[in-house]
Amino acid sequence: MSIVEKSNLAALARNAASGDPRALASLLDELAPVVVRTARLIVGPGSAAAEDAAQEALADLARAITTLREPEAVVAWAARIAARRALRMARWERLRRRREVGLGEMAASREPSGERIRALSVAFDRLPPRQRAIAVLRLYLGLSEVATASALEISTGAVKSQLHEARRKLADSLREAGFAPTARAPAPAKGRS
Repeated sequence: MSIVEKSNLAALARNAASGDPRALASLLDELAPVVVRTARLIVGPGSAAAEDAAQEALADLARAITTLREPEAVVAWAARIAARRALRMARWERLRRRREVGLGEMAASREPSGERIRALSVAFDRLPPRQRAIAVLRLYLGLSEVATASALEISTGAVKSQLHEARRKLADSLREAGFAPTARAPAPAKGRS
């Protein structure tokens, strides 16, 4: 997102919601990076489906701008719309991939450089779409549990449990790929020799 202050973004959203086409175009330009990153992270980077989801989400934003109730929360509103669109696309993509390839063939090629990144990417892609969406909204976009729950129309308890499960699955996948999470050794107790 470009360096537009939140108050300016809220004003842009208000003007767009009132029917100003230039304000809408500017608002969509400002929100496009968040929408595209959200779609790519949920659907999977480098896929045409992710780009389609992002474009459809931007179109959804343009159509629904008059329903925006809180212009100050326009980024969370855009993330919610992008996440919903991307979740639908991710589910469709997952079904399509299962038909085309067996799950065992989904592992990425192994080159010495970037092996850990590839393992993380593969682990992330293996997450169910909803867990992936929660991880993107909470960990990447930094939305609160409440905002994430609202974006996905689920309870905050579901956000917490699904994020916990996503983290566990990521750790398990990384461990299986030979990248066990590292833990620091506990500090020696004081006063003991």
